[in-house]
Amino acid sequence: MKDLQGPAVRIEDDFYGWLLDQGAALRERRVASLDWDNLAEELEEKARRDRDAVVSDLEVVLSHLLKLAYERRSSERKRRERQWKLDVTEHRNRIQDLLEGSGSLESRFEDLKTKAYSRARKLAGIAIGAHQEPLGPLNCPWTKEQILDDSFFPAVSD
Repeated sequence: MKDLQGPAVRIEDDFYGWLLDQGAALRERRVASLDWDNLAEELEEKARRDRDAVVSDLEVVLSHLLKLAYERRSSERKRRERQWKLDVTEHRNRIQDLLEGSGSLESRFEDLKTKAYSRARKLAGIAIGAHQEPLGPLNCPWTKEQILDDSFFPAVSD
């Protein structure tokens, strides 16, 4: 295939087609066909989306762990506990998938956890708190290992 000046498909016209064209140009080493600025932008955006997905999934896990730890109304806990655990399990799987093969995200886990925990406290407080204020201690009481452990679910806190 002849090396064209610029991409064969413009990003503005067909994003999916552009992605396929750029992938082919990279594999075939067609340097002149690469849309350098847009490729760089899309790669950086992909990295941001992965980071944001970890934070979002951590928010869900941590907010449900807080609800499991602090929901004292036995009828509410009994009614919702199974769904909270199912949601925790699903979002743990998502986090593990994102961290698998991403040493950079893995190394930032504590920072991402801190951001997500702050948000999770607010969500849990709105969901079950009498005054709808942030719930739980200021700092996350769970380790990375506990957060990602499929068998870990906190008992009701005193």
